Amino acid sequence: MSLAQSGSADIGSAADLAEAGVFTWDLGTDTVYADTTLAALFGFDAEVAQSGQPIIHFLDRIDAADKPRIAQAIHEAIITGAAYQQDYDILRPDGTRASVSAFGRCFRDAAGTPSHYAGIVCPKADERAPQDSLFWHCLQAYHLARQCGQWDMVRHLELALREFGHPLRATEAMH
Repeated sequence: MSLAQSGSADIGSAADLAEAGVFTWDLGTDTVYADTTLAALFGFDAEVAQSGQPIIHFLDRIDAADKPRIAQAIHEAIITGAAYQQDYDILRPDGTRASVSAFGRCFRDAAGTPSHYAGIVCPKADERAPQDSLFWHCLQAYHLARQCGQWDMVRHLELALREFGHPLRATEAMH
């Protein structure tokens, strides 16, 4: 039985690189909690990202040319409470880059003090390399084939997705 038929296949970080990641930042403790998608986008271990780490760890992964602008925009969003939207590049430890769009907002406690910041970060689809676009389309076809129970097609798409260097993992359930 293939991973696809078992119902427990997951694309893991490969799928995460094609979707938006979610985060919350507790300003009082300077702890950012991120989902597995954001972890993959920034090149962090998923468990570390989910259990929280200081914001500087994320800022350190932003391209040096973008970092001052992003830091200023985040600061202004915290001070004003206005919505935040910025585009920037991420440099992962493995040397790969990602162009992303980030959206967020700072929330205040009952006393009016900035306390939590929440947002999403998503890859910019219009700037994907051709191989990234091909991967994304194969990933979407894989999801559709699984939903339709087209197991022969799923097996073929599993092989195609493995060619991108992001093997399927049986550690998380696919929905």
